[in-house]
Amino acid sequence: MVGYTATRDLIPLFGLYDLLFADHGLSIGQISSLFIIWSIVSFVAEVPSGAWADTVSRRGLLVFASALYTAGFTLWIAVPSYAGFAAGFALWGISGAIQSGTFEALLYDELVSRGESASFARLLGYANSGAMMSNLVATLTAAPSSSAATRWSGG
Repeated sequence: MVGYTATRDLIPLFGLYDLLFADHGLSIGQISSLFIIWSIVSFVAEVPSGAWADTVSRRGLLVFASALYTAGFTLWIAVPSYAGFAAGFALWGISGAIQSGTFEALLYDELVSRGESASFARLLGYANSGAMMSNLVATLTAAPSSSAATRWSGG
């Protein structure tokens, strides 16, 4: 379970998405509005996602959240326009809302069933630290990925 959270942010696109948006003609205002969309969708989806996590399979929700996450980034690549980026951010926001509480609840329930609930904070810390490290690795790989893509496209 720690690996699930730790690798979720291992996406080199994180270090490049502002360039991706700018390369497709988005203004600073439009790019800023994408983050507003993401924030609002994340906030609005947080309460319903908690209810879902209490009524349906938490593992199934995590798979669904991952599918939404993947679909969001796929939209950015397949439909590189303001609408595609906005839809991708909306999917990312819903995914994050579903994943946040669902993961913690599933981790805690699994630890309780094994009689190891005292390990919750430690394992959650490992998972969150792993996610931050994955984000760092993704960001560091973005520059070489960007220059390779530029060479490949003839830029």
